[in-house]
Amino acid sequence: MRNPEELIRPGVQPKDFIAVSWNLHKGRTPLGFQAWQAMQRWVQSTPADAFFLQEAMARRMPAPVLSGGFGAPLRDPLDDVWHCQATEIARSAELQIALGPNVFKPSWRHGNAILSPHPLDLGGRWDISAHRFEKRGLLVARATFAGHSVTLLCAHLALTRAARLRQMTWIAHWIAKEAPEGPLVLAGDFNDWRNDSVPLFGEHGLYEVATLLGESGRTFPAFSPALALDKMFVRGMKPVEWIQPTQETAWLSDHLPYMARLRVE
Repeated sequence: MRNPEELIRPGVQPKDFIAVSWNLHKGRTPLGFQAWQAMQRWVQSTPADAFFLQEAMARRMPAPVLSGGFGAPLRDPLDDVWHCQATEIARSAELQIALGPNVFKPSWRHGNAILSPHPLDLGGRWDISAHRFEKRGLLVARATFAGHSVTLLCAHLALTRAARLRQMTWIAHWIAKEAPEGPLVLAGDFNDWRNDSVPLFGEHGLYEVATLLGESGRTFPAFSPALALDKMFVRGMKPVEWIQPTQETAWLSDHLPYMARLRVE
């Protein structure tokens, strides 16, 4: 395992793909302090081909509120409605962005985002809420990388096991129908400390990166990780390395970033 500052591009093979998944905890530290700028600086300093972000928080609800917005490319009207932490990070780091709002209320809003320095085609945002108490979504985009179209899926699953299992099954069915072949990365906060997702997605030809590499993959709680809540599944991408995040990230969010180096097969 290496720290992200050691990932210097000239030493990375041409087909190596750096993927980062991170629950931003609505832009707050484990102690509840606002950490937007510190998170932004960390992303800017971390070379990656795709960032899968969950709980990207919006600052305010604009008026008037525009209807719709799900699955649309980033434009000024959508930016007015969904100006969030992820859009600020994307602009500061000059990254492409796909957005998938999950919770959309007058008082607060947050959702998933996929950021990449490579061209992104938005595949859509699907509501995978298993019950009315937790709004959850699956965000899909496709990145052009080293001559390949790589399907990118960002998910944030439920807190209860029964709901998670339903959501995992839905995602697996979506992949089988909409992205049955080609390089694919599914990443996010699965809340899956039981590791139910590993055999479930394994039946569909997807491999969990840390598990395959023999790493713990623990990301929660950030200051003393004991649970492997965050996951990264791949197909058509060979896991090469699970990357240990820098120590500073332990105090930026309640989750550590999940980082991996993959190789397009």
